[in-house]
Amino acid sequence: MHRAISTSRISLRLAFPTHDKLKFVGHFVLTFWLVSIVHAQAVKTYRGRLGDKHIEMRLTVNGGKVTGTYFYDRFKQDIPLEGTYDAKGQLELLEGSGKRKTGKFVCKKQSETPDVDLDCEWSRPDGTGKAFVFLNEQGLLFKSDISIKPKVINDRQRKVDVSYPQLTASVITPAMAELNRLIESRVNKAIKEFEPESYSNAYFDTTYDVLFADDEKVSIELDEDLYAGAHPSESLWTVNYDLKANRELTLEDVFKPGDEYKTAIAEFVAKDINRRAEEIERIEARENNRPPEKREEPVMTTDQLPEMNAWGFTTKGFVAYFDFPHVMAVFDKTIVPYSIVARYVKPNGAVPIVR
Repeated sequence: MHRAISTSRISLRLAFPTHDKLKFVGHFVLTFWLVSIVHAQAVKTYRGRLGDKHIEMRLTVNGGKVTGTYFYDRFKQDIPLEGTYDAKGQLELLEGSGKRKTGKFVCKKQSETPDVDLDCEWSRPDGTGKAFVFLNEQGLLFKSDISIKPKVINDRQRKVDVSYPQLTASVITPAMAELNRLIESRVNKAIKEFEPESYSNAYFDTTYDVLFADDEKVSIELDEDLYAGAHPSESLWTVNYDLKANRELTLEDVFKPGDEYKTAIAEFVAKDINRRAEEIERIEARENNRPPEKREEPVMTTDQLPEMNAWGFTTKGFVAYFDFPHVMAVFDKTIVPYSIVARYVKPNGAVPIVR
């Protein structure tokens, strides 16, 4: 139904597959923040894909022992996990209850890839049926009983497989209900607009990551991946919401008046894109036994940078999104450290981390 996920990296001269896009989206992209979970016993939640299936995982690390569960969004049935994390940065997990093991995850430290801590591989216990796994830590900071659960739309005839977030709690406030309605309506609108000439090879796939969520503010990224006949297309869009004021947030809620913040963001993004492009070239050169090619011109300048088309926020920085052509889509997303924009942010504005 969906594209196959390969491990090969593709040159900047070609289109990047989805898994490489995940690897090089800047300061935010991660599969596990292993260092953080090793030193804390708090439960960490991750979302991502196992092959082309959407999954959610919860892990607790206590010393070298790891326990947890994961589920496929479509089935929502917890599958037990247990395993080990060693000093070399390798995480191994077995899935299943008791002696009945149904699969295993092996995650290895990727020291040569600066923006990814671990890539994981799932297989059956005997090593067959391998599939790549990419997981992002979710920014869940609720102090109340609010939680975020995936809601699924699966239409086999139209090749639609969608997971989108919905807030749940013992008491659903009007703001929570409105945010749920807003996300659901935008997802359904996107599905309605998906009209390929033929459904034989087409697909529409959407999943999400919680960039930040506490009892007052929520920032959610939705990853829309589709194929309608020409070439695969991926777009990232966001919903940023104020649960206290019951309204969607705008950039005016984050930044002081003026365009200075846009200049600061553009300068950082252009510089970071060039850094990441150089790293991609170094990795490709090493893998292909050749010297890195030197570029006469930068991949991106501030003058070439398009307007920011979406934004979000995490505990680590302001997330800027751009709609680049397909061959440059690997750079659609960059995390801008708060140190870059702090002087332009409203002291009591929408971004909780810089208050």
